[in-house]
Amino acid sequence: MKYHIEKNTVQETLVIPLFGRLVCSERFPQLFSDPDAKRICDSLDYDFTEKRKKMESPIGLFGALEVAQRQYDLRCEIEAYLKEYPKAAVVNLGCGLDDTFSKVDNGQCHGYNMDLPDVIRVRNELLPVGSHEKNIACDLNELSWMDTIEATNGAVFFAAGVFYYFKIEDVRRLFSAMAERFPHSVVVFENCTTSLIRVVAA
Repeated sequence: MKYHIEKNTVQETLVIPLFGRLVCSERFPQLFSDPDAKRICDSLDYDFTEKRKKMESPIGLFGALEVAQRQYDLRCEIEAYLKEYPKAAVVNLGCGLDDTFSKVDNGQCHGYNMDLPDVIRVRNELLPVGSHEKNIACDLNELSWMDTIEATNGAVFFAAGVFYYFKIEDVRRLFSAMAERFPHSVVVFENCTTSLIRVVAA
């Protein structure tokens, strides 16, 4: 039985990066292979016809490549951190249907996938957690989620396509709280604006 995704809902926003990974894998297999994206898309009750038309345009293919490259870059940064702190917490902020932890899991680290309740509900159905991985329903702006993270052995936080939806003051507050709570951690994210660079550097 396929999992139904309603149009014009928060859940539908999960489909776009996932489908971008699938299209990139189909069109550029020599650069990017993502069988998990195909498996998850195949398990959804969702009409991809319109999104495929858009993704097959030049700008759509550029977006698909960007999504794939973003995941690869984040993965490289996480793996580099885990070489130094192999037992660290790996925290996916605004995880959606991203499965990065399964790709970086070294058998010693612990994964935390954080997102809103509606998103985690879908994720629980489509991406069952591993033996040392948790899906946690939360609002990242309500900082109590930090209490769920065991970071004694370090922590690497990462976010893909998340901070676009935050106000600048919320990003500043979040990063300040993380720096105080997890002093030996790192945060990895992609950025399209100089304003966010200034917030992080402040």
